[in-house]
Amino acid sequence: MTVEFPFVTGEADYVARRQQLRKQRRLRILQRIWQLTFITGLTGAMVWIAMLPDWQLRSSQQIDIEGNQLLSPDTIKKALPIKYPQSIFQIQPQAIATQLESSIPVSKVVISRTIFPSKLVIQVQERLPIANSARKGKSGFLDAEGIWMPTKSYPSTINKPSLVVLEPSDRAIANWSSLYRQVSQSQIKISQIDARDESNLILVTDIGIIYFGTYKASLFTTQLETLDRLRNIHERVSSNNFKHIDVSQPDNPILEMNVSKKDKSSETKH
Repeated sequence: MTVEFPFVTGEADYVARRQQLRKQRRLRILQRIWQLTFITGLTGAMVWIAMLPDWQLRSSQQIDIEGNQLLSPDTIKKALPIKYPQSIFQIQPQAIATQLESSIPVSKVVISRTIFPSKLVIQVQERLPIANSARKGKSGFLDAEGIWMPTKSYPSTINKPSLVVLEPSDRAIANWSSLYRQVSQSQIKISQIDARDESNLILVTDIGIIYFGTYKASLFTTQLETLDRLRNIHERVSSNNFKHIDVSQPDNPILEMNVSKKDKSSETKH
């Protein structure tokens, strides 16, 4: 007769399971140690590679500037927030682009890196001055988007625009982009835009001083067309005899005349 002892078999299974769990735990620890060693070694290797002289920017001569017409390469390079030497892998293109766009007159900056050889290529889109304008007593320029830039931001040798803009003292000109686009397309030569009074836009043209009233893009086109039809007014009226032309109502332009002393005396007698 055979007697079985189930508890002996159960204890053996328990011991086997514990041994298996210990083995799995040791394996996981070894895997973590191996992963940590690999990552540490890879990081160290990358740092070592990054510090190699061949992959460092050692001077501004390793920087190429493209797209510039008004600003010199040296001017742009001096504005770069880069300390030499610096690893090409530590360069942050977006941070540099943001710095340039806020410190020099450029509207867009694209930066690319090359490894062999290590260098930066910086493409810029400059803000082109299209009008002279002063703010807080300082002379400067406006671009087509209405961004104001001090004169000192540009080389003294640039060709200054002929258009003069008088802005409000407390704000930029509303709808400047559309206003400038229409002015630049006008058949009438315009030398000055006076937008200080929001209720009356005043232009100085080759015809004379023109009042437009409150600027409205849709109406302004019609007003310019009316003004174009009046371009030969000097053949009938001397420019010395009128103050300005009011085209705030383009269907009914008004010619404001100067009153001579003789006319005033005549009016007094009557």
